[in-house]
Amino acid sequence: MTKAWAEVWSFREEIYSFFANQLLKPVQEENKKLVTEEFWRNFPLEVANEQIKSGLEQLIKCTSNLDEQNLLKAVEEVNVEYTELFIGPGAPKAPPWESFYNTRKKLFFGTTAFVMKDLLNKQGLESKNSGRQPEDHLGLELLYLAVLTEKLHDQDIESQVNNIKDQLSFMDEHLLSWIPNLYDDAKESASVGFYSGLLQLIWGTLLWDKELLAEFLAEFEVKGEVPLT
Repeated sequence: MTKAWAEVWSFREEIYSFFANQLLKPVQEENKKLVTEEFWRNFPLEVANEQIKSGLEQLIKCTSNLDEQNLLKAVEEVNVEYTELFIGPGAPKAPPWESFYNTRKKLFFGTTAFVMKDLLNKQGLESKNSGRQPEDHLGLELLYLAVLTEKLHDQDIESQVNNIKDQLSFMDEHLLSWIPNLYDDAKESASVGFYSGLLQLIWGTLLWDKELLAEFLAEFEVKGEVPLT
């Protein structure tokens, strides 16, 4: 594996951890720069597809409007949107749990919550809200990708190939199976539009990442370094 792929793994680990953290809790004092236009204009991601383009445009538009007021007030507005969309009061307007979107009865503790709990436990992870909040939260699913990616640095090529295949399957079966619907709900119920932009950016990043990982598999298949099945 070339040094370039090692750098790719580091970037993937960093960006998925970043996205996970933004969804698992509201904006904190230490990262209030997230609600500024400058942050998103300098976001280190190429515009590889329409979702990334539109997501960044929405975040820039939203934060440009927020820049017209006091920064603390801007953070407050974004956090109000976070609460309304993902927490409540009452039912959240854009529930951030896979089982809500992938079960006919809109369950909050559906099968995928238990599947995710098992996957997280196998990686030595446990949600702080286990038993009170489903483990198929979008933030935890993104964190799971980050953890799998971290392991790539210490794996041989064959193990890396298997790891990447697992990640691609996980993206299709879990993340990409419901994030478009979550985005639609967040967009429809947005108060400032910050999180709909963020969700569209995450959606686009996953689509871009799938192509990137397919390139990795194709490269080593052509080289004949690993028998791909």
